[in-house]
Amino acid sequence: MSIRLFKSIAKLCVAALGAVALQAAAADAYELGTHYKQVREVQTPADPKRITVEEFFWYGCPHCFKLDPELATWLQKKPADVDFVRVPNTLGRPEGEVHARAFYIAQTLGIGDKIHKPLFDAINVRHYPMNSLDSIRALFVEVSGIKPADFDGVASSFVVDSGMRRAEQSARAYAITSVPTIVIGGKYMVAGQADEMKVVDFVIEKIRKERKGG
Repeated sequence: MSIRLFKSIAKLCVAALGAVALQAAAADAYELGTHYKQVREVQTPADPKRITVEEFFWYGCPHCFKLDPELATWLQKKPADVDFVRVPNTLGRPEGEVHARAFYIAQTLGIGDKIHKPLFDAINVRHYPMNSLDSIRALFVEVSGIKPADFDGVASSFVVDSGMRRAEQSARAYAITSVPTIVIGGKYMVAGQADEMKVVDFVIEKIRKERKGG
């Protein structure tokens, strides 16, 4: 065997061992109970081949506002088997209820993507309270061009009310106590981590293995 071939094989062996070491380190990188925890009531997935990632947030939360750009970057490379859902949480506050209603009004009108960032910015950058439907309506009209009557027509609709009830029921079932909290696969939650989206990716892979019996 030539020295050059021997060196090439040696490099490949070192690289392989390094990859194994990295995988082992990744497997132990985040621990249940420390970096993520199990929700109170685990939900059975509608489709075991897909993993739902739910972000529980509040527009008035500065931490949610800070996480949002990171989340947007993550969504651009989201795994193909992952579905993402935003879930507004009131935190039991009157203004939280107004903001949650605003979210579902926007969803019902089909302008959620147009409203999401401007509403975040209005509260966290411009420091507008946005604690009444009148102020929310004005923002919707300004940003999306909808008519005030369109807003009023769905503001207290069954669809919007139902969305808010489901959001609150989910928060109680999972035992959400703070935002932002991200629930993965209806089983695990991640909250308050500096590298939150990396933990989310780790948990997604954990759920894949669990569902395969690994």
